[in-house]
Amino acid sequence: MSISFDFQPMMDELRKTFKSGLTMDVQWRKDQLGQIEKLLIENNERISEALRKDLGRPVLEAFLGDIPPTLDEVRHHLEHIDEWIKPIDKPTPLMSKPASSQIFPQPKGVVLIIGAWNFPFNLVLSPLAGAISAGCCCVIKPSEISTNSAALIADLIPKYLDPSVVRVINGGVPETTALLALPWDHIMYTGNGKVGKIVMEAASKHLTPVTLELGGKSPVFIDKDVNIDVACRRIVHSKHFNTGQICIAPDYALVHKDVSDKIVAQLKSNVTQFYGENPQKSGSLGRIVNKNHFNRIKSLIDSADGEIVYGGLEGCNESDKYIPPTCILNPSLDSRIMKEEIFGPVLPIIVVDSMDAAIDHVNSRDKPLALYIFSSNNATVNKILSRTSSGGTCVNDAIFHINNTNLPFGGVGPSGMGSYHGKSSFDTFTHYRSVMFRATWLDPSSRYPPYQANNLDFIKKFTMTGFISPQLKKALLGGAVVGTAVLIGSRL
Repeated sequence: MSISFDFQPMMDELRKTFKSGLTMDVQWRKDQLGQIEKLLIENNERISEALRKDLGRPVLEAFLGDIPPTLDEVRHHLEHIDEWIKPIDKPTPLMSKPASSQIFPQPKGVVLIIGAWNFPFNLVLSPLAGAISAGCCCVIKPSEISTNSAALIADLIPKYLDPSVVRVINGGVPETTALLALPWDHIMYTGNGKVGKIVMEAASKHLTPVTLELGGKSPVFIDKDVNIDVACRRIVHSKHFNTGQICIAPDYALVHKDVSDKIVAQLKSNVTQFYGENPQKSGSLGRIVNKNHFNRIKSLIDSADGEIVYGGLEGCNESDKYIPPTCILNPSLDSRIMKEEIFGPVLPIIVVDSMDAAIDHVNSRDKPLALYIFSSNNATVNKILSRTSSGGTCVNDAIFHINNTNLPFGGVGPSGMGSYHGKSSFDTFTHYRSVMFRATWLDPSSRYPPYQANNLDFIKKFTMTGFISPQLKKALLGGAVVGTAVLIGSRL
């Protein structure tokens, strides 16, 4: 028997709050942002413990992955919100004078944020900061996969934030389906492309705008001109942070043939250096979120048809949800591991004859959420940047670009649409309303019917032939030659 959920009364309550004007007050927005900051600081140990239980994260990663980046986001909004909410002056064309023009940032209304399980706090609280700074009411739907984190979010949000503005709904597919049936003013979803299509289809029924943060296979270019030691350390660390369960984790590497042997050897050395001879006993390596994902990743390894450099199936332990750091050299390009996002601690390496061949490989596939370039040659870096497309890029490191709140974060094509972080988060939940203020002191009768035949000839000269000199036009736009403006208005 199917269970239906009626969330319409909740939405009605949130719309009532929004229409009351409560969220329009900038001080109220700042107070609520401050409460998110307080929530994170006062509960950082509870948050870290929930992440440890859900994802087996090491203590440092449990803290570092969700708390500091969310605090940075919140504080960025607190620092800049006064600037962002101001009306924006815009020029007014001569044909519309006398008038002035402005753009007014206004909240979109009542919005829905659907989070992901891999960074369960950051991926709901960071966009929530954007929704609140924009002045929206919001419903948060945490991922049901990270059960401990979802329960803690549901417990903490009502204690820190105004429940007339922010609500939390926990549950699985039935709850999410019921939420998506409602007419939101914006939906933000973080997750995989399959569900992203479902979200977009549901939103289309109400013409609701969406932000989709998805994923894909983020490639790593490793050029022959490269600092091998630094590149390999950074790739190994980025690949295994949160056990590779990051939408922007390096998915596979395209390595120039001249350095491939050295790269493979150094990657193997770094894995041992970081996690020991038996990584399962390391206190610095997490676990796969559940057995379904564990078996999915195992099947990807099994599909590879390449050389196992280190790790592999023999080291996997289902009861511990442990998959060892694994490197596969030259897997079949038609294998599942080269077609599906890995989302785990497995790094395929494809040896290429040149960076041009690597570019062709990447361009033959979907545009990725992230792309990484390791090279000391600026010409090579610029070539890859100019000939490829991705949501974001980091040169000579991986995943670090996400830490800059001044950089929009989002995908392109199948890896997502829209962006957030910093000002982009504010923009995502904001409607920029265009307003023109027209003066009434000038209102020539020739504007109105019945039209005169000579008006068309003058308008054509005025708009199409540069009839008015640039100097005079500039003066008119500045309002410096009022008499001339009146004369022209009388002729129109």
